[in-house]
Amino acid sequence: MNNKKYDLIEPNKYGRRLTMRFKQYEYTEPIESTNWVIKKNGCAPTSLATVLASLGYNEDPISISKKMLFNEYGFLSDGYFEGINGVSIIYCLNKLIEEKMDIEYKIMKVNYDYPELMKQIIIDMIKNGYMAIIGVGPQPNIFAQEGHYIVITSLNKENNEFYIANSYHEGDNQIDITFSYEKIIKEIYRDNFDFLMIRKKA
Repeated sequence: MNNKKYDLIEPNKYGRRLTMRFKQYEYTEPIESTNWVIKKNGCAPTSLATVLASLGYNEDPISISKKMLFNEYGFLSDGYFEGINGVSIIYCLNKLIEEKMDIEYKIMKVNYDYPELMKQIIIDMIKNGYMAIIGVGPQPNIFAQEGHYIVITSLNKENNEFYIANSYHEGDNQIDITFSYEKIIKEIYRDNFDFLMIRKKA
């Protein structure tokens, strides 16, 4: 099932999970009371919305952007207005948990001298219901032409490679493709969290 602003990606026999992939590039209007446009700056809220909607929550890139951009008094939060980044995603997750959303998250860092040490841990976490947000770039890469956030949604049980949800144009052709841990590691933006793992509480 497709919509102008999202794809509903169906499960398959290899282990891909049901995923609502929001399309960042379709959100062209500024967020209310701002000049901030999701298409231009919103891969972080779009990725988080993809995770939460896929977990069954009624969220979309606009609702998540507002949670990131505005403080509890309804005013723009200076620290998040210029650019939404990894700090903003954690800030938003904590707000959602405080609002009684039944989710948990873990930040999994990689030693880039020995990235293989984390490989099985990451694979096992994805097998056990986690989805992961990762930052890639900032240089052009296989997922985008600049720094960008994408979502690891699930694991192909035949090849132990990851399915992803990429909110930008490149993602239109990546729905059925899997990516190895090694290929993901090569593209990660290292000045950030590495794997932000999110799931519903067991």
